[in-house]
Amino acid sequence: MLGILAILLGMSHAQALSAKVSIPESYAEVNPGGKIYIETEIKWPENDYRKDLHIEYSVKDESGDEVAYLNTLKAVETQASFMESIAIPESAQAGTYRVDVTITDYADLNQAVSASFNVAEKGRDMFNTYLIIILGVVVFVAVLLTANLLVLTNMRRKAAASAKRR
Repeated sequence: MLGILAILLGMSHAQALSAKVSIPESYAEVNPGGKIYIETEIKWPENDYRKDLHIEYSVKDESGDEVAYLNTLKAVETQASFMESIAIPESAQAGTYRVDVTITDYADLNQAVSASFNVAEKGRDMFNTYLIIILGVVVFVAVLLTANLLVLTNMRRKAAASAKRR
């Protein structure tokens, strides 16, 4: 009798765990070398007590090759929501990437969810930054040259006016 009760109690821990993973819209595009932020939400209303869950985040490129990995341990009772960040390597190519999240306990629970994000073209943001800097320098030099010409023109007029008086 006690054996059957222990089996039934053990089965209740593997009941309906609901997991969602998403990437906030403001972090849906990342540059190589940047960080991707992942929001994980776990709901487990049937769980009766706090239990450690092993959560693995695997970032994969379009061909399925793993480019980054994170392994965490979270204690969850009935629900939890948290953010994790993973650094994207500098060598990452532009394209769509997928974060595969696997949630397991140390028994029979195993759930997988995923979300996708984009890695921007390398150097695109640097080009825009350099363009703004160069345009700023050109405008600054143009203002200096214009001011210099105005001062020189004004000095020549004064010199010509004083020469006429003599």
